[in-house]
Amino acid sequence: MTNPEWLKNYVGNLHVVSYGRYRGDCPLCARQNTFSVTDTGFERLWYCFHADCHTKGSTGVQLTKTNSKVAFKERVTKQTADIDFVVPHTFVSLSRSKESEAYVKKVGSYNAYLDGLVDIRYDLQQDRVVYLVKSDNKIIDGTGRSLDGRKPKWRRYGTSKYPFMCGNSDNCLVVEDCPSACSVSNLATGVALMGTTLLNEHIDVIKKFRKAYVALDKDATSKAYMMVRKLRNYVPTKLIVLNKDLKDMEIGERNDFIRRYID
Repeated sequence: MTNPEWLKNYVGNLHVVSYGRYRGDCPLCARQNTFSVTDTGFERLWYCFHADCHTKGSTGVQLTKTNSKVAFKERVTKQTADIDFVVPHTFVSLSRSKESEAYVKKVGSYNAYLDGLVDIRYDLQQDRVVYLVKSDNKIIDGTGRSLDGRKPKWRRYGTSKYPFMCGNSDNCLVVEDCPSACSVSNLATGVALMGTTLLNEHIDVIKKFRKAYVALDKDATSKAYMMVRKLRNYVPTKLIVLNKDLKDMEIGERNDFIRRYID
């Protein structure tokens, strides 16, 4: 298969350590987790193993003797590497899909989107609303919600364990999902765990806030209580018990509810 010149540049610009490997979505066919890149220390080899694509090639970049020594040192001293997240070309403006805009409005994320507090895209290949995860204003991951019922309902595109955040307050409200984080961003910084598991990477972020409030969905109240106990070792933390998902509340109802707890 003939590869476009930009594909060689794309592979060459991926952040992969020497002798390291990368796995992600194919930039040509856009299929999930089928694109493999291997750095040999002298060049990069790539291959898509989906039956309908099968693009493959190499950058052909030769390293100097000096660089080869550096590459070998990196291989020995660095066991794992953080892989830069590359935004798939299938991510387009939210306005390209009326269904995606309707979903964002329904779950209380649209005001945060209009205020520039969150970057939300539409994945036209996967038919998902994608909330981009950022650290220091840099896109490091994305998590997408299916609009057509395909599984999984939520898909994490990258490998980062960093939480999704929305808001500028020095108080944070820890929630399960991105829409809930966006829905409270006018009153507190929403921090979405994208699940109900509190990771060390989450704690590193949460402990920088003045106060933390944990508000998981009602069926995870026991987990929320355990999180509060753990987070209190790092930052003043309170539990908020939900009888209704934050993203499902009307804006006035949600604001009144949150204001009862946040001080």
